[in-house]
Amino acid sequence: MSNPAPSSSGSSAPGPSVAPDSGRTVLGHPPGLFLLFLVEMWERFSYYGMRALLVLYLISVIAVHQLPSGTYSNTLQFTQLAEQPKPGSPDSGTDLPDVGRVSRLLTVQVGEQTPAVASTTAVTGSPQFTLTRLERTKPSADSGPESPDWAPIPGNDDPPVVLRGAPGAKGEFTDSEVAWAIANPTDKPIRVWVELKPHAQAKSPANGRTFFTVNDSPGAQVLELKPGAEPTKVIVQANQHDSGRNWSKTDASVLYGWYTGLAYLFPILGGLIADKLIGTHRSMLVGGLLITLGHVILGVSGMGQLAQSSAGMSLFIMGLAVIVLGTGHFKPTVSVMVGQLYPEGDPRRDGAFTIFYMGINLGAFICAFVCGTLGEKVGWHYGFGSAAVGMILGLLLYVAGKPAFLRGIGEPPADKRSAANGLATGFLVVGVLLAGGFAAAHNLGLLAHLQAGIDWLQARPTISISLIVALLIILAGWIVWFLNQNRPEDRGPIITIFVYMFFNAMFWIAFEQAGTSINVFTEQKTDRVLFGWEVPATWFQSINAGLIFMLAPLFAALWTRLGRRNLNPGQPIKIALGLLFVGLGYVFMVVAANHVQSAAKASMMLIVLTYFWHTVGELCLSPTGLSYVTKAAPVRFVSLLMGIWFISSFIANLGGGLVAAQVEAIEKGESQTFLQHMGIRLGGQADFFLLFVATSAAAGLIILALAPLLLRLQRSRHD
Repeated sequence: MSNPAPSSSGSSAPGPSVAPDSGRTVLGHPPGLFLLFLVEMWERFSYYGMRALLVLYLISVIAVHQLPSGTYSNTLQFTQLAEQPKPGSPDSGTDLPDVGRVSRLLTVQVGEQTPAVASTTAVTGSPQFTLTRLERTKPSADSGPESPDWAPIPGNDDPPVVLRGAPGAKGEFTDSEVAWAIANPTDKPIRVWVELKPHAQAKSPANGRTFFTVNDSPGAQVLELKPGAEPTKVIVQANQHDSGRNWSKTDASVLYGWYTGLAYLFPILGGLIADKLIGTHRSMLVGGLLITLGHVILGVSGMGQLAQSSAGMSLFIMGLAVIVLGTGHFKPTVSVMVGQLYPEGDPRRDGAFTIFYMGINLGAFICAFVCGTLGEKVGWHYGFGSAAVGMILGLLLYVAGKPAFLRGIGEPPADKRSAANGLATGFLVVGVLLAGGFAAAHNLGLLAHLQAGIDWLQARPTISISLIVALLIILAGWIVWFLNQNRPEDRGPIITIFVYMFFNAMFWIAFEQAGTSINVFTEQKTDRVLFGWEVPATWFQSINAGLIFMLAPLFAALWTRLGRRNLNPGQPIKIALGLLFVGLGYVFMVVAANHVQSAAKASMMLIVLTYFWHTVGELCLSPTGLSYVTKAAPVRFVSLLMGIWFISSFIANLGGGLVAAQVEAIEKGESQTFLQHMGIRLGGQADFFLLFVATSAAAGLIILALAPLLLRLQRSRHD
């Protein structure tokens, strides 16, 4: 679920002090270990709880009951997409014009009852599909959370869609759910892109956003209509839960990638600050306070008019920045303090870290049941606020327990002790100021310009590929230079570190779709009704941590047993297994995505199976992390290679978000994967998930083929 954190020392070796041996133990370990276990558990509770909600909140549409009095409109568009040309055909790689479009006006009247907008339907081009307006055939009170039964309105009538309600009247807007049946009367399959857009004639800023979902999706979706098949229901619902930020999946995934990536990058700097200036104790306090403040800011950013204003969004961005900076201080300190509990060479150390890292997964497991439930069922910012409560509990436990269980642990270097308090306070203030500056940059549109530059490069593959090639050449040159700075017997192990970094990044790019594309698919396209109750989508984020609790002891026993028989697979074999299993997990996502192309919902068991195999892959691959770097790296370069390893984690998390940002473009056909260029097409989001099946399996087979060479390079130091 989470990698260990870096420190400038490159390992969890004892720092400036080691806990005095008081003779008290719990399960053979110092009581301070279990205090740190609880502190880390609550920090991970807050981190993963907020992370599970982040993308879902950003893409959620505006709630109609939170609008001020007035009239608002959206346009529902059904666009028949042109048939995709086959690879090698004259039209291959070109954008063909859409066949035709039907647009339908949706109106929301809040408060004052102004005259309703007349039914407005516009047709452009020559769409081949047919639309039939539906009405519910049984009262909503009897239908529960399941999809209601629908039937065509007699006489093929299609009355205006006008919702009415008062400001703050949550759940009381009339006609908040309407439906159409879309059918394909032709003898060929057709693809229809269904999308909600702001009304073209909107003048109010609020009218520049959307207030409805289509088949539970806040953005758009592709319907694959087969000839002769039953008509597909398109159910449009107004949001009467809580306002999100109405971002596109693309923008939300990019922000998620930057957020999770920086959460792995900043601990490199935080570890240096802790080791060289203020010590792990004060660094933990600074980090914990910043994390708490950040989650409080996230909660406040959804209050009143801030929930929909640009100022509220800037405040939300500031909260994320504060959390990232706080994580930079907090993440590298706790694991180092665990190491400081034991003298050098203490055989209990490995067992201590096993216990400690269970705290990571325990926090990650329980968070969704609290933060996720509050966010999805009550209000998004109640979920964010509960994450702050988790971090507060962790800090209170730490402050109360440190004098008794961690006395002397985490102190700064002797020459910095007199200034440590002042420095720590300064880092706390600087963190808040930096986050405020970042929020101001967002409010001024500077970050939008940065994203525009990235989009400009993506739209010009020749330039972007040239830049990537140039960077790879520079990187290769630096690696060659770096290898020459080391002894010949150290070069082989160093090469394996760089190779494992690459494949490690490949694994985590695929694995980290859990918070973006898989999370969104689970919310929008999965049948989550169990015994008449809809399971929150965020609960599925806890599957991985729960499975680690159950499977980690089994894997530990397996590796031990294989080791006794001299059959324990080496590092490259375990990485290959991890990649192959994560690819196998995506097979179930392909099946799920292929199933929903006709607007049906996928079985939640497919999501569970995906997470199961991803967890198996993680348990195979995780031994190749930082522990291998500390063993294989030359002593004088451990810190450098540790930092580079975490930079690869930053790139993997950022890359995962950027890849997830391509979901809608691939689904619509505006962007094509290399598999689609080869003629391998399944349609819709299945093509996106198939990409991870192919790349993960290919990477796993490549490193499997390289395993004999890599194992020889690992041993070169001892040859």
